[in-house]
Amino acid sequence: MGGSRVVSRISGSRKRRTGVAVATLVALSLGACGEGPGGGADTSEPGSPIKVAFEVPLTGAFAANGLNQKNGFELGLDTFGREVDGHPIEVRYIDTKGDPATALTSARQIVQEGVTVFQGPLVSSESAAVTPYLAQQKVPVDDLTLCSEVQLDSWQKNGNGYSSGWSCDHPALMAAQWAYEDMGWRNITIAAQDFSFGWEVAGGFKAAFESLGGTVDQAIWVPLNATDVSSYVSQISQDTDAVYAEMSGVFAVRFIDAYKSYGLTGAIPLVGITQLTDQSVLPQLNRDAALGVMTGAQYCDGIDTPENEEFVAAYKEKFDLYPGYYSDAGYVKAQIMVEALKSLDGDYSDPEAIAEALQSVNIEAPRGPVEISDKTHSPVQNVYICEVQEIDGDLRNVPIKTFESVPPEGPLEYEEWEAHFRHDSAGRPE
Repeated sequence: MGGSRVVSRISGSRKRRTGVAVATLVALSLGACGEGPGGGADTSEPGSPIKVAFEVPLTGAFAANGLNQKNGFELGLDTFGREVDGHPIEVRYIDTKGDPATALTSARQIVQEGVTVFQGPLVSSESAAVTPYLAQQKVPVDDLTLCSEVQLDSWQKNGNGYSSGWSCDHPALMAAQWAYEDMGWRNITIAAQDFSFGWEVAGGFKAAFESLGGTVDQAIWVPLNATDVSSYVSQISQDTDAVYAEMSGVFAVRFIDAYKSYGLTGAIPLVGITQLTDQSVLPQLNRDAALGVMTGAQYCDGIDTPENEEFVAAYKEKFDLYPGYYSDAGYVKAQIMVEALKSLDGDYSDPEAIAEALQSVNIEAPRGPVEISDKTHSPVQNVYICEVQEIDGDLRNVPIKTFESVPPEGPLEYEEWEAHFRHDSAGRPE
């Protein structure tokens, strides 16, 4: 079953454009570093605030994701505390609109005004833009994801930054292992958005699946400016064992709708990354099209643990919505931050001590146990295979398999994973 293996490569001109864009923003960030290390908010006076800057898109294409993350963070502060050792936690939310240049400009202004902990950004291209500047300024930063070589190099060298959320390819790595070992699939079609996050996710799945002996027989790349994804769905071969999809936001809605329209629902299994059926999009999906779709995910709203049941109930009561991954991510950010600050006994004057404390906290989160890897500065945590099911009339993501305490490299050797990660952050996987 399955056709010949298709290897997609990024053109030299596209690689150059990507490199120039990132290099320009990095140069701008480093150019600002002549200002000298800055940012540490003055918390020496009793009752002085702990200043937290949170960069998050609240308008634009990623607004729904950003709002869910903000909601989770606010609920986390309600739960774990808005004051530490007599110091109130003062949060300033900055709408980046998902734009790297806006994120960098805002970060420079925030740091010069004084900040104790920096949260965000959300979008991978924003993170690549602000990471060098925050490192030069020695600002403790909890990023949503580890998605770029820029982040990996900076965090390994400087130690000021980490991600409490996930490495971008982490769930994809384990979805590949599950697809091969549990489902017995040998030929997979990948459909992904044609940008850095899509490259990382698709590349991680491909690397793990092929390392086990599987074949990616087709790679379909959907441009970010595509308004209709049906022409891409129509390219899926009827001979493939299953489809693995990296789609998020409106692309997830359009892709799943088109999948049903072309008669693929129920005929060819559909598996994807967390965002494919996350609660940020699940209420918008066609019920019949969504039921049975599976994802490899670091969080599912249907996780059956006391921590998650409490989180889901509190989130539903406060926002009248089920939490998604971004909600959990914001909540975990607050949980780690408050626990780390408590360990410092009221002294928040040393950014390096704050960064070390943030990365030393091990927690039981709604998604399960979370600790930060010394190698990647991203989480060691559970990865779930989730299925969309109808529970009491609502569509929920319910775990059907759990991989416990998975390191960022998943089933790969660390050196193999790092080589793929670095390559795929800059271009399509080969």
